[in-house]
Amino acid sequence: MSNLIIVLLLGIIIALIFSFQNQTEVVIYFINLAFTTKISTVLFITFAIGVLLAFISVIPVLFKYKREISRLNRKIKDYEKQLKVNQEQQKSTEN
Repeated sequence: MSNLIIVLLLGIIIALIFSFQNQTEVVIYFINLAFTTKISTVLFITFAIGVLLAFISVIPVLFKYKREISRLNRKIKDYEKQLKVNQEQQKSTEN
């Protein structure tokens, strides 16, 4: 957990350094709108949108794996029940 905190803090420091060094104003045109903002802001927003889209694209796979894990867990429980029944039958035939 502490490694994760160190990596996050390092990322924040790098982002702040990048932001302070990239203060140039740019004009962003989108459809009929024009925005004037700093280039670092544009890059951070673009990065955040990319991360969000990547996460959204992974969600169906995560649900698929979750369903598969649930199915396999049910199968394991069924096999454990069958094993228990077979062991009880074997004990009763030995007596």
